[in-house]
Amino acid sequence: MSTIIGDWTRKIIVTDSQVSDDDSDTKNFENEKVFRVPQGLLAGAGDFISIQTVVEYFKEGKKGKAPIIKDVDDADFMLLTNDGLYFSGKDLRFQKVPTYDALGSGTMAALSAMVLGHTAEEACWAATKSDLYSGGDVRVYSLDSKVFTVWSRDAI
Repeated sequence: MSTIIGDWTRKIIVTDSQVSDDDSDTKNFENEKVFRVPQGLLAGAGDFISIQTVVEYFKEGKKGKAPIIKDVDDADFMLLTNDGLYFSGKDLRFQKVPTYDALGSGTMAALSAMVLGHTAEEACWAATKSDLYSGGDVRVYSLDSKVFTVWSRDAI
């Protein structure tokens, strides 16, 4: 899956860069997990095809009927806007989160680090060291920037 952390206080989304494919037992570090949509930044963890369908729905201004994600194709979403940080399961019923939260297989590692006072970047890095489906670069996405930055633990 992934590790995706939203931090409303800093208005950022932080992700790992690993995408895993259980069907082929492969992984890569090239696919995006965060997408710019008219509302802000939309991130997804889970079934990649389902995520792409939801991204297109948002990019088209959420016109028409919302996509239906099959039970076997699980996916979770995070939306960061100027008004707040929102989370949803595959039902696309977004709920506002007051501070920070995480989704994906690295959620427990990430939230454990954050409750101990670590930044979202440090928490994501910690998840890449312990979660089988998280790895690679730690990427930071901001509402204020059109491109992500790569965070390095050595830079602190």
